[in-house]
Amino acid sequence: MPPDPPARRLLAVVVAMTATGVLTFALITPALPDLADALGVSRGSIGLVQGAVAIPGTVLAIFMGYLADLRGRRFVGMWSLVIFGVAGVAGFFARDFWVLVAVRAVQGIGTSGLLSLGVVVVGDLFIGEQRRWALGINAAGITITAMISPILGGALAQLDPFYPFLLFGVAFPLIWWARLLPGVPDGPPPAPAFRHVRDMFRLLHRDRTLSDFVGLLPFSLVTMVVFVGFGFTVTPLFLEGAFGVEAAPRGLIQSVLSVGSSITSLAAARLRTRYQPSTILSVAMAGVVAGFIVLSWSPSLPVVGAGLFIIGLSIGVIFPVVQEFLVASVPAEFRGAAVGTWISFIRTGQVIGPILGAALADGIGERITYGVGAVVFALLAAAAWPLRRAARSAVHPPS
Repeated sequence: MPPDPPARRLLAVVVAMTATGVLTFALITPALPDLADALGVSRGSIGLVQGAVAIPGTVLAIFMGYLADLRGRRFVGMWSLVIFGVAGVAGFFARDFWVLVAVRAVQGIGTSGLLSLGVVVVGDLFIGEQRRWALGINAAGITITAMISPILGGALAQLDPFYPFLLFGVAFPLIWWARLLPGVPDGPPPAPAFRHVRDMFRLLHRDRTLSDFVGLLPFSLVTMVVFVGFGFTVTPLFLEGAFGVEAAPRGLIQSVLSVGSSITSLAAARLRTRYQPSTILSVAMAGVVAGFIVLSWSPSLPVVGAGLFIIGLSIGVIFPVVQEFLVASVPAEFRGAAVGTWISFIRTGQVIGPILGAALADGIGERITYGVGAVVFALLAAAAWPLRRAARSAVHPPS
């Protein structure tokens, strides 16, 4: 049964806000080599411009989730858009490297609210099959934005590497739309922040989902380090260094990754009805490894596109499956804190990944860096299920 019109309108708001948050990373990526030249820094240092935007989320994501439980989804959504838009556009005027890093970090405060709120509201509005469908739509909005924005960012960066920052002003008209978001969720008011998070973990332990929830945190962190750092950040450096590709076509080629993600994000709900989550994740992790192997030896641009497409197909199905578990594992009054905890690990990966990826690419070359990404993710895939079984036995011993 399709959701009613009010729920569909709210889902449209959520998708628009989440897609706006995705611009933070995807829009600037094609311009990274040109920004390094314009700012007078090395290619190994420019990853900090990407990583800085995720730094606030490593700490603030949990607080933003708690704030959504305390003050309501609407409050967090509107203020996140304000901060995101003001700091994002300020990047156009920041012609000093460290000033740009600083305004990107401020923008990351707004990004934390936008990217965590979508999953929370979907969990509030939908259950069962409709929830899977809505998470897939939200994930597709993310990947479609990630597909289009490198093309736009690359075209603008062809004229001036700072022009893409002006597009962050898209957040301003969405502030009025965000007033449609719900306020404080039903249920008792949350306790002070520390007690609220503690009560959430006690509930997860009682419901025997604590080990899976905790296990998703490092899994998601490593996935983000590899995907954003060794994939998304290294690729424009690789395209410029190995093939001499300019900013506009760099964005076009990089968008291939998001084409693959869009396909599997839209199909995630259907796949989930046919296959167990463990099967989906195992196949997807193998796909990520295969994609990085293809990139590491790619002799031509079509092969680069094939590798990116394979990684996109795989990543596009991983996060809807993870998010479905997250929103289903706790009731509405704890959902903001649960998603915020998860987002803090996502943000940590988005800080480490670009900095590490750019530094490795500058030091050992992009192809070897892709190979490192394949090895790291292969180790994650091999360890995931044995560690899950061990964690379940330790946290929930058989009676």
